[in-house]
Amino acid sequence: MSTSKHASHTLLKSINQQKVLHLIYSDSPISRVELAQKTGLSQQTVTNIVNRLLEDEVILEGEPQSLESGSGRKRVPLLLNGSRFSAIGIELSGTYARGAAYNLRKERLAEAEMRADSYETEEDMLRVIRGVIGALIKEIPEPDGIKGISFSVHGLVDSSEGILLRSPGMGWKRIPLGRILEEEYGLPVYLENDTNLLALNENISGRLVSSRNNVTLKLGRGIGGAIFVDKTLVTGSGSVAGELGHYKAFLPPHLHECYCGGKGCLTTLASAHGLKRTLGLTVDQFRSALLAEELQAVELREAVKTAIVSALSNIVTMLNPDHIALTGTMLPVFGDSFLDELKERVLANVPQTCRNLEFVHLRTTEDDTVLAIERVLQNLFKIPLDSLSL
Repeated sequence: MSTSKHASHTLLKSINQQKVLHLIYSDSPISRVELAQKTGLSQQTVTNIVNRLLEDEVILEGEPQSLESGSGRKRVPLLLNGSRFSAIGIELSGTYARGAAYNLRKERLAEAEMRADSYETEEDMLRVIRGVIGALIKEIPEPDGIKGISFSVHGLVDSSEGILLRSPGMGWKRIPLGRILEEEYGLPVYLENDTNLLALNENISGRLVSSRNNVTLKLGRGIGGAIFVDKTLVTGSGSVAGELGHYKAFLPPHLHECYCGGKGCLTTLASAHGLKRTLGLTVDQFRSALLAEELQAVELREAVKTAIVSALSNIVTMLNPDHIALTGTMLPVFGDSFLDELKERVLANVPQTCRNLEFVHLRTTEDDTVLAIERVLQNLFKIPLDSLSL
């Protein structure tokens, strides 16, 4: 067999195995017969792949079950050996790195956290990250089974290149974090913005499954946004699409300079960090002033609510989504009725053709470390059809 034919044959075997693995991951428990039906592979090919995976202890056989047809043959379900392999998920913020290790059944094996007042240099941040990864690896029962490290970043990232574009606590600086850590630990490393990860999870298996075009807005310490068009995350040419915190939403007297260099950004007053940076107010202080019905606080709340309505109204008009998902610790600050008010005001603002729109309140969301390891799992079991050249 020629070298090129041998390479093509090896690649085809790899792709076929990934097809089988992907289905065992997504549809388990699943039988050999069902695998053959769903992949289109021959029964013998599936049997050969399954035998290799069983020998390598990647998968396990469950208890035999009778077929519903009553034929008497036993259906042997196949499952991932979730306890053998693991992944590390890390939430990276401007003041801390918090990580956890999980097996493939998403059972938590270990957790670790390191805090810093600030990251003065790139090395300060790397020291914190390394401390968390090192602590987790020591606690994982089978460190050789670690399949990757993934980050949920409170900042801007180029996920395709593994680069921190705007690093938490360090301003605008390109840091090739993925390459640095892959060279150090010999593991795949994935980076994604925290709101993008949340929206990906909700679109794949959460409350946005039925949606094809949606926008997620997260109002918390900062403001994050994610845009999905035809079930695909829109990242833009610079990997910063969906940064709704920098929508120009305010006019005088509420026009303030933003850390991005612009003025009037939504994040300057609608996020916890923005309130503190712009007005010196903590969220608790703002909430207390509202409870006391202080005039300045009430006027500020109304200005912020109007800015959020304006931002969403324009986004809905431009993108025509079928769902808007809202979440974040700042939402309760604006009052119990704010979401109903927001929906009413946005629908009144947008063209009639854009009003076929559902609002979803994500009151609870998965832990950031769990969302992060989903990237490891998705890449571990993805089918590399883009590399097929037979």
